Amino acid sequence: MSKQKWLITGGAGYIGTHIADLFIGSGKDVVLLDSLYQGLDSRVAYLRDKHKIEIPLEVIDVRNYEAIDALLAAHKFTGIVHTAALKAVGESMEKPDEYLEVNYTATVELLEAAKRHGVTRFIFSSTAAVYGSPDSMEPCREDGPTAPISPYGSSKLLAEGKVTEFISIPGNHGSSLRFFNVVGSANQALLDNSVENLVPIVINRIKANQAPVIYGNDYPTVDGTCVRDYVDVRDIAAAHLAAADATTALPPAINIGTGNGASVREIVKFVIDAMNRTDITPVDADRRAGDPAFLCADVSLAKSAMGFTSRYSLKESVESLF
Repeated sequence: MSKQKWLITGGAGYIGTHIADLFIGSGKDVVLLDSLYQGLDSRVAYLRDKHKIEIPLEVIDVRNYEAIDALLAAHKFTGIVHTAALKAVGESMEKPDEYLEVNYTATVELLEAAKRHGVTRFIFSSTAAVYGSPDSMEPCREDGPTAPISPYGSSKLLAEGKVTEFISIPGNHGSSLRFFNVVGSANQALLDNSVENLVPIVINRIKANQAPVIYGNDYPTVDGTCVRDYVDVRDIAAAHLAAADATTALPPAINIGTGNGASVREIVKFVIDAMNRTDITPVDADRRAGDPAFLCADVSLAKSAMGFTSRYSLKESVESLF
């Protein structure tokens, strides 16, 4: 059997490099595509050094459809893992058209190129943002309501629909994996450089000797702060590998989380303890608009459909950052 070759878009990103790391380790060839808008060349350099192989990095914007078509024509790809996206919820409110273009239109074009060049497997990195702000305290199920409240969430949900059309073509395979809150790192070289995610925000504030801010302490949760499902990036990568290796048809959308919730106050305490900065006390502020009290994954489908369960605890995820 010939060796599989996968294109990973957003391949120099935080999540993309963790996926590449695992795919290479499992014996697959990878080609990485990244605009380097948020991706880092240094992450790819780390992977080249770790695996002692040349890993092609194509510096292409996902909206450069001609260049992508030429790339797919030049390689015989087994499949595509599509992680390239704009993903800042706040920014999406200011730039809804750009988010639609990058996250939806570019996905549609990539799927069309895949059809033209005989690529039959497509794994889409989606998000829990498609669920919006549920008023339920029950875990989100894939067949439950989707009601995104940001252009980011809407653009991903629209793209999911096109991925579902693609994988419903006989002979095609894949799924949209809906990640919950991603944390952790396999190595310091692959750290998350996002300024959007809670854990990096808390770390940066503590490094600057500033108190972390907790928005809202009057939610109907155990300690009054928002509860989220935090899933390790190494588990996210393992879920992509499980989807890539699946031999039976997958459901069109699959939640990737732990099934367990942690409150913002718990997270902040984990980080303070890991950094040994018990001299710092978080401060409480008013709620932010659109923050649901509870957003966690029902993870039963990931287990039944592809035998995937998360391995890393939240404590392990936070400690992996230091």
